[in-house]
Amino acid sequence: MVRRSRRRRLQKFTGLCRQEEGLRVKRSCPSCGPEPGGEEKKGRGNPISVQLFPPELVEHIISFLPVRDVVALGQTCHYFREVCDAEGVWRRICRRLSPRLREQGSGVRPWKRAAILNYTKGLYFQAFGGRRRCLSKSVAPLLAHGYRRFLPTKDHVFILDYTGTLFFLKNALVSSTLGQIQWKRACRYVVLCRGAKDFASDPRCDTVYRKYLYVLATREQPAVVGTTGSRACDCVEVYLQSSGQRVFKMTFHHSMSFKQIVLVGQENQRALLLLTEEGKIYSLVVNETQLDQPRSYTVQLALRKVSRCLPHLRVTRMASNQSSTLYITDQGGVYFEVHTPGVYRDLFGTLQAFDPLDQQMPLALSLPAKILFCALGYNHLGLVDEFGRIFMQGNNRYGQLGTGDKMDRGEPTQVPLCACSLCSTRECLYMLSSHDIEHHPTYRDLPASRVVGTPEPGLGAGAPQDPGGAARACEEYLSQIHSCPTLQDRMEKMKEIVGWMPLMAAQKDFFWEALDMLQRAAGGVGPGPATPES
Repeated sequence: MVRRSRRRRLQKFTGLCRQEEGLRVKRSCPSCGPEPGGEEKKGRGNPISVQLFPPELVEHIISFLPVRDVVALGQTCHYFREVCDAEGVWRRICRRLSPRLREQGSGVRPWKRAAILNYTKGLYFQAFGGRRRCLSKSVAPLLAHGYRRFLPTKDHVFILDYTGTLFFLKNALVSSTLGQIQWKRACRYVVLCRGAKDFASDPRCDTVYRKYLYVLATREQPAVVGTTGSRACDCVEVYLQSSGQRVFKMTFHHSMSFKQIVLVGQENQRALLLLTEEGKIYSLVVNETQLDQPRSYTVQLALRKVSRCLPHLRVTRMASNQSSTLYITDQGGVYFEVHTPGVYRDLFGTLQAFDPLDQQMPLALSLPAKILFCALGYNHLGLVDEFGRIFMQGNNRYGQLGTGDKMDRGEPTQVPLCACSLCSTRECLYMLSSHDIEHHPTYRDLPASRVVGTPEPGLGAGAPQDPGGAARACEEYLSQIHSCPTLQDRMEKMKEIVGWMPLMAAQKDFFWEALDMLQRAAGGVGPGPATPES
């Protein structure tokens, strides 16, 4: 009797009625009108709206759906978009995906970010050798809060998560009976260190040379005499990749804050390049063959030539190999250091501008679009621009550029490929996945002149374009300039449009400098922000 009375009260509250056909729910959007033709359907019961249920009950039901279904349901209507985007739903999903996760993580939407990071994380690899070439998935550390970076070494794989924890996957890869490299099922993983910002090893693709692992981390240092409290200082710790034992440590002044580390050069003259938060690059030299000898000494930290000779540049990303270094600025420009004549010839097809006495002098690449990401091989490189296009340059003897032939490219050439995060060695190709919702949309749509026109074969070569598409793009640019209220806003908008247009680097520099001159000459208008560099 008690259950029957409760059922009756629930039916009276929600307006449910049970007919012969059973319970029917309104299939239209809860925020829209009634379902078309619903009044004509006699004898099927009264359709109800999901909005009649308590929001906590709806969120609890939705939290049992897979992440893919939750995202798909949130795209159906405005009501479900708000419900599926609630933090209560993602908190339950995150606890189901990662029950050991104690921290919510940082960001505006911590639970949703944490859930998607752990749902999308994965590390896949494909061996180059063997009879079969199948894609395999690695053993994932359960405690990892997403995957931010990874690096394979001779015997193991290191993974850095979004909380700064560096995991050490021991004895990861083994050889099978068919001569194929495969992932060991009994792989063990341990925490190598915490508070890590970045890490690097020998830049050569052959993992045999990766004996040491350099970790850029933040550590609390004890207070010195005359001060109170401890200070957080950045340091570089060196670990043996075979055992995970720390063999060397260097600590920097607390005023120096770094965000990326790369290595370049030979073992006995290893150069560590450190990128600061302000976009400056410092370097120091370490003899890697003497790291296992217990001794204490001081190394000299010096400003790299690219930051010393071009102080207006703000570097945001670095890449390196054994004899070259590549820098990307905040304005999408690319600067290159080549230390050997052979690599220079493979990259540019000539030795005309190579100076063997000044190997650290950065060379600017002529690019019509902003570059966001880069990858550097021994004698070839890859670039990803702001439109998501991939460009390759350098030696193509083995078809490594992906152009479909074996012709070398002395300038960046577009290839019809797309990629997310890749890393290759002599044995395997690794693919990393982990999506962070806090990252703003990286790529933007091509302008009308690029979409309608014929795509250019290379960045340096001019290509025919559709005049109608270019004209429509210019009309759109003029309307944007006309909508600006003041002269200074129009100048800034014009500088931004110059960065969008497919111009050579020298042409962009000319227009930016000319606009600055006009802006300074105008009465009552200040110099404005610094001129962007390509």
